[in-house]
Amino acid sequence: MKKKNQMYLVGQYINYHQEELQTAIADWIIFIRLLTTPTTLQIDKEEVLPFDAQEVAKRIKELTDEEDFWWKIESAGGKFQIHVYHGAIFSRNIIDWDIFHKNEAMIADYFDSRMMQNGLYGYIRSYDEYLYSNVSRISERDFETAEETEKLPKMYNRKHNLIVDCNQFAGYDIFFKGLCLTSCWKMYFSKYYFRVIPKQIFDDVQQVTQINQLGNEMVQIILYSHPLNWDYEVNLNYQRLFRDQLGFDQLAWNNGVGILRQPYIEFAFGEDSVHTVQYQNMQGQPTMKKKASQFITRTYDFIHGKYDEHQLRGTLNAQAYFPWVDETGQKMMNYKVLNPALTIDNGLQAYEYYIREFLELDLGNDKNYQQFLPILRFYVPDEYVQKIPIDVIQAKLSDVAIKPVKNKNNAPTFDLKKGKNHLRIIFMDYNQLDFVHSVKQDN
Repeated sequence: MKKKNQMYLVGQYINYHQEELQTAIADWIIFIRLLTTPTTLQIDKEEVLPFDAQEVAKRIKELTDEEDFWWKIESAGGKFQIHVYHGAIFSRNIIDWDIFHKNEAMIADYFDSRMMQNGLYGYIRSYDEYLYSNVSRISERDFETAEETEKLPKMYNRKHNLIVDCNQFAGYDIFFKGLCLTSCWKMYFSKYYFRVIPKQIFDDVQQVTQINQLGNEMVQIILYSHPLNWDYEVNLNYQRLFRDQLGFDQLAWNNGVGILRQPYIEFAFGEDSVHTVQYQNMQGQPTMKKKASQFITRTYDFIHGKYDEHQLRGTLNAQAYFPWVDETGQKMMNYKVLNPALTIDNGLQAYEYYIREFLELDLGNDKNYQQFLPILRFYVPDEYVQKIPIDVIQAKLSDVAIKPVKNKNNAPTFDLKKGKNHLRIIFMDYNQLDFVHSVKQDN
């Protein structure tokens, strides 16, 4: 990989009034001029002009909190951009490493203060790490060799162009309810995150270098010591573990099938609350669900500010895997929503992974598992429902007995058995998702 050795600073700021907006942009200009000498300015798609400090100051004084524009400033030592939109600012800055290193204390003070005042989310990281984790178009990955790109996981985008599946990288930026979910060198999480992930989970996260409580409920987390050492194996492990502990990939993914890895945490959302279950080993260290022997449950009612936490030990029961239960019909169900059109193999790897996840369970002592019918539904686009490649799936599951079952809704249905374990799988249309909590519709 050809490295640029630059730093990437991103911040999303909200809730500015007119004077505050003007001050914030003026401070950003001062910040840039303390670091380097600006040479050009571009506003939206207008002509690139030489940077004129007086003209910039004049434009700032004329700004209102209803503005919508982009400013792009370039210099010999970096590139700086802001997008101002109706009282909010999105800022992205690329700075040469030597400039960043020389001014690190000032940069940290500037970034911390901006985040405490109006920050929604932000991060500081190696630009090389950002590019590696987030550039999906193969033609744009000119920072690595063709051989390196060839080894990376692939998927199709909505236009059916082959791209890199960045969902598989710990540093991938994905968004959930307007919040950036990522893992990198230094990160800032505002109070708005705590309606999705209780703050105590951020406070208790393990194997990070620093957790700092800033003002205005802003949490700053630093994963490892030196940002340019992001590709050291130990730091890549910290990056992955952080993402797993916070459960970002349980909340959002856009590759059609998910990351196909066991969760370290799971979420359930109410109208005004969030409920989480964290999985740990007996030493209290984070681990994947199937290996857990200790569980921390947290419930946070963010409307009334009520928080409840419990720590349990033992083994998971059937309802941990099949949360929707029909007592009368003696059935229990879980589901996965997939879009095989985005996968290279039409979802085969995902089908195999999820079937094994819900079939290969150690639940022999759970009476419900023995007496109830466990059901796994796959919700897929209509065009995929009637062309499920069951022969290929069966070939991949050669150690599993698969038997077709008639379904009153004509949904492809199969009973699976491996040893003492059993599972019914049903392939259903996206359009039936409204009935997701009803187990009774299954035969």
